[in-house]
Amino acid sequence: QEEFSSLHQDNKDRLSDSTTGADSLLDVSSEADQQDLLLLMQTKITSLALHNKELQDKLQERTPKEVDSTIESYHSTQTEFEQTADRQNEFSAQELKSTLNATQIQEKLTSPSEVKMKYLQEDLKDVQRKLENSEAKRKHIEAQVQSRVPETDNLNSTDISENGSDLNLKFQETQNRYEEAVKEVLNVQRQIKLGLVSSESEETSSDLSRLKVTCGEVEMLKQELKRALEESERQKEKVRALQEKFEEREQNVASKLSVEECEEIKNSYCSAIDNINQEKALLIERYNEGQEEIKRLQDKLTNQTQLESSAEAGEMKDAMHRMIDELNRQLSELSQLYKEAQTELEDYRKRKTLDDIALDYIPRDEHEKLMQVTNALKYKAENELSEMRSQYTKVLDEAEELKQLLDTQKQNSLPITEHHQVMNALRNTVREMEEEINELKGLLTNKESEVRNLQKELLEEKAAINEAMVPKATYERLQSSLEGEVSVLSSKLKDVIQEKENVSLDAMQLRNEVLHLKEEKEGMHTLLEAKEREVTGLHQKYHQAQEDLLEMKRYSESSSKLEEDKDKKVSD
Repeated sequence: QEEFSSLHQDNKDRLSDSTTGADSLLDVSSEADQQDLLLLMQTKITSLALHNKELQDKLQERTPKEVDSTIESYHSTQTEFEQTADRQNEFSAQELKSTLNATQIQEKLTSPSEVKMKYLQEDLKDVQRKLENSEAKRKHIEAQVQSRVPETDNLNSTDISENGSDLNLKFQETQNRYEEAVKEVLNVQRQIKLGLVSSESEETSSDLSRLKVTCGEVEMLKQELKRALEESERQKEKVRALQEKFEEREQNVASKLSVEECEEIKNSYCSAIDNINQEKALLIERYNEGQEEIKRLQDKLTNQTQLESSAEAGEMKDAMHRMIDELNRQLSELSQLYKEAQTELEDYRKRKTLDDIALDYIPRDEHEKLMQVTNALKYKAENELSEMRSQYTKVLDEAEELKQLLDTQKQNSLPITEHHQVMNALRNTVREMEEEINELKGLLTNKESEVRNLQKELLEEKAAINEAMVPKATYERLQSSLEGEVSVLSSKLKDVIQEKENVSLDAMQLRNEVLHLKEEKEGMHTLLEAKEREVTGLHQKYHQAQEDLLEMKRYSESSSKLEEDKDKKVSD
């Protein structure tokens, strides 16, 4: 049931979209279309007559007075339809009101489940009426527009062709959804048949649950009616927009078609209308079959619910009656809004005559000049497209070269992990060398202190020798020994100084190597960042080129479509 209600809502939305701006063109339809509409209405009248006879047979035993009032209301709607057969919208509004009144009278005597089935039946009728109205009105709009203004500007012609294809798609989708709704009704019938076999306690509980579901559906339909009112306001705005488009289209017309071409177009549209009418007839037959099945189901439900009567059911019926009254009021408001839109379109149609339209036509020479300009723009766009393709190939080649350069750079350069390992090893060696230098400095200070001590001793000895004249031989021996020791110490001192210089040179060399490695690392980082920026810039250029190519492709496709449309028009 929830799926059926959602399908019904989708059908209403799509039918409301397809019926925009079509109410004003009903009275200008052709005689063949009026005959088709009369045949459809006669079939509806016969089906409603059969339905009312069945209702009369059911309700004669209980309340013959209310049944007579129902039949009188139906006959009154039938006579009104016979008087106003050329105005389909007024007839549909009166038929909807009369059928809703009949359902209100009947719902007072039937069970909640039967009320639900009646409500579903009314929804199906509403869908069928809107479907037929939308198709007839759409065909009349297309026929009138094509007969009045056959050759238009390229943009307006594409818009109208898209609108026609959209309406055809909406008609097919509505037909498919109607078939799905019939299948859902069959499933509900099977479920109710299975429910008839169960016990009376289960039937009462199921009826209460159905009452709750029906109330929920009524609330949903209230919301749908509110949305329908809002949709009608939006449709008015769409009608105004279509009027503006129609005026622009009339201003941009190049030339008129001849009478023979108009007749050919009219005949083609008449054949299309005949095909759609055949499809409608098949759809009406399916709809009648679904109605007969719903009637059989209603008979079973009436036989079932004659044994059930409770206070809760009465309260629920009253609530449903109030809801249905509210729905009737909202439906009348909706029909009033549709009538207002129809009157607005009729006023506009009266104001805009064919003579006024003819004054706004453009000569054929000017139209040919405009087409030459469009062809020049097309050739220019093709040239620009070829240039963009060549630039795109160049960009791709440059990107490949940059990728190759990046790969070679990656192969030639060391990884960051190895670089960190080398730096850590160099730092460790520098620390070890600094420790050795500190040790050598300590040894050097010790040696210097020893040299100072030896110099002091030498001075003391010289003083002692000067004081106590020692022999020359002892003096020479002491002198030679001291000179030997001094030479040894001086050689040691020179070695220590040389080692100190070597250590300082090694330290400076290591520092220079560390600085050089740091500079190389920073240079590599800057080079990598520059390459990354170049790669991102190339990616952006590549994406921009792709977008430009897509735009040029769309423009070329649109121009090719315009050329095809022009060729078709020229061939016609």
